[in-house]
This record gives sequence, structure tokens and C-alpha cells, in this order.
Amino acid sequence: MCQLNPNDMYTILPNTTISNLLSTSAPFYFFEAASMRKIGNTYYLIYSPNNATTTLAYATSSSPKGPFTYRGTIINSGKNYPGANNHGSICNINGQWYIFYHRMTNNTMYSRKGCVEKINILPDGSIPEVEMTSMGFSESLSPYQENPADLSCYLTGGNYSTEIDSDTRPVVNNKNNSVIGFKYFDFTRTTSEKTTFSAKIRYGKTAGKMEIRLDNPTSGTLIGTLNIGSKPGDTNWYTITTDVSNVTGSHALYFRFTGASSSDNICDIASFEFK
Repeated sequence: MCQLNPNDMYTILPNTTISNLLSTSAPFYFFEAASMRKIGNTYYLIYSPNNATTTLAYATSSSPKGPFTYRGTIINSGKNYPGANNHGSICNINGQWYIFYHRMTNNTMYSRKGCVEKINILPDGSIPEVEMTSMGFSESLSPYQENPADLSCYLTGGNYSTEIDSDTRPVVNNKNNSVIGFKYFDFTRTTSEKTTFSAKIRYGKTAGKMEIRLDNPTSGTLIGTLNIGSKPGDTNWYTITTDVSNVTGSHALYFRFTGASSSDNICDIASFEFK
């Protein structure tokens, strides 16, 4: 921390540098990527800690020079998602506060996807930890359009999001017990309609199934299953379709893969759609 010369706003005034504004030890565990925001009379310092690198933490003070009080975690981009580090900060847009952060892609910490979630700042100045979702600035997602698989906010079992080209951003390496999850879709349709589900996939080395579940990846309501064959070496993309149960309301959506092999890829999935 240092004070800029107000005459040019780039040179540093002598004797104004403050080192170790936050401790690298408990409870702060300061590491990097710090930025400050003033909200009312309170200064918020958002940063990446060294004890939980997939989180963004924050501390508050009545002065930009401190002392600061540790307040907790705003978001964790590694919760049920491949993670390595997290950088970002908060911003007010049209009266709503957001946390901007990143998720890891391409199975490497050096490939990152920018994301955003709504947050709430409570009267006591605290920011409750926010859930990682697929919605970004939206109030909800529509299942009745083609949705890219990289909207996923839940990836477990060794799969990960990647980019093949500007239009193809699949989740790859979906093996036995891998799960892809999305939050939240608004299924607003009459219950008398017949509903189908289509996925654009690339076949893997082994055959398997993709369970389509609501609200929980293992025990949630099973609304349909895609049977996925095996076409080793075929790099083409295919659209496969199945009937699913009618759904109403807002739900998290999960794809759970099952297959005989625990190590071989069942399929890569680029996009999906309900009709």
C-alpha cells in the first residue's frame, strides 16, 4: 500500500509505503490479487489467500491503511469443480453487487474462464459466501435452447471444460461416475407436453449411459437416460436424443455418466437442449 502524488497520480509520495497490510498467516493467509473497494464508510480488501487458493476472501476496515478484520470467503471456484487458483473482485452495476472471478479450464491452472455471480452485502457489512452457478448476469437459464456444455458449474470425476474452436466448447473426459452440473434452469412448460432431450456428443472409447437428474447428482429425480455407444477413433460430433419426463419449476441439472470401464472416456459433450 502506498499513496500516489495527487499532482501526477503515478509517482509515490515518500514515506507512505505500508508493507504487510494483511498477514500471510491466520486468519488472513494473504497471498496475491488484492483490490480495494469503498462501500459506505467501509473499505473492503478482496484477495486470494494462500491456504485456500480457489477462494476469494475479504477483509474490512474503516481506513484504507487498516487495521483490517478478516471477514471470510466470498466464493470458492474449486468446490465440486477442477480448481487451482482464483482472482477477482466486486463491482456494483445498477445497484446490484457482483463478484467477478475465474474458473479453471483446459485442465491447467494457466487457462481461465471469467465468471460472475450476484452477491449480497448485509447491513452488518458481511458478504455471505455465494454459490457458484451457471447463470452469470441472468436470473435463470432456459433449457429450451442449445446450451453449451461449458456453462457447467459442477464437474467431478476427472472431466473438464475445454475449447476446440470459437463455437465448440465441450466438457471432455467423461468417465464412469463423472458428473456435469448446471445451476439453474427454469423449466416453464405445461405438464401435458412431451419433452425430448438432445445432446451433441463425440463418442469415446467405451459405451455407457448418461443419467439426466434434477437437483442432486446421485439421488436427484431421474428424468431420462441417454444410451451412448462406442466409436473409438471417430472424431465427428453426433446429436443423440431421448424422451424425458416433463419438468416444471427451477432446478439444478446434472448429467451422471456410468460405464463398465472406470478409466476410459464415454463421450465428450459439446451442447444440449430440451424440446
